[in-house]
Amino acid sequence: MSDFTVIRAVSLTLKALLEDAITHTTHPEVPNVPIELGSPKELRGSDVVSLWLYRVSRNAETLNDPPRRPAPDRELFMRLPLDLHYLLTPINKDPATRHVLIGRILQAFNDQSIVRGAQLRDTLAGESDELRVTLETLSLEELARIWTALGDSYEPSITYLVTLAPIDSDREPVSSRRVLTKRTTYVQGVPTP
Repeated sequence: MSDFTVIRAVSLTLKALLEDAITHTTHPEVPNVPIELGSPKELRGSDVVSLWLYRVSRNAETLNDPPRRPAPDRELFMRLPLDLHYLLTPINKDPATRHVLIGRILQAFNDQSIVRGAQLRDTLAGESDELRVTLETLSLEELARIWTALGDSYEPSITYLVTLAPIDSDREPVSSRRVLTKRTTYVQGVPTP
C-alpha cells in the first residue's frame, strides 16, 4: 500500500541509486559528489548533483484500471496513479566533470530502468510496487521553460520520468458483490419478406 508519502519514497529511492553510482563509487573517472533533492538554484555554488522533482502529473494509462479487491465482497477505492518528472543537474565549475556526471546518471538509470524489491526505500520498502525510470526527451524550448520558471540560467541537465507511483485512497473499502453468474438469452429472428 502506498500512501501520500510515496512521492518522498520515490525521490529517496532514486537518490540512493545515484549515490551508489556516483557518491559511493570507486570508479576513478567519477567524482564522489553528493546527490541532493533541492533545485539547481538552491544548490548553486555547491559541488553536487541536483535531483529535483519539478512536476507531478496523473498517469492517464492506468487511471481506469479495474478496482482492487482485498476480499471477494470488498472493493478498494481507486488509487491515484502518478508520473513524477525529475530534472537532474550536475553542479560543478568544471564542464568536463559535469559531462562525466551526466554520463554516469544516464548509465545508472539505463542499467536500472525498473526499480523494485530491495531497491525501494522509505515507505516503499517491502512493497510489491515497481517504478519505471525513463529518460524524458524534452525539446530545448521545454527545458528553457523549466529553467525560466526556476529563475536561473540554463545548465546542462537531463530529465527523467518515473511512472506508476500510486497513492492509495485513505477511505475504507466498500462492500461490493462480484457478478457470479451471467445469463444470456438468444432469440433467432426470422426475416420477413
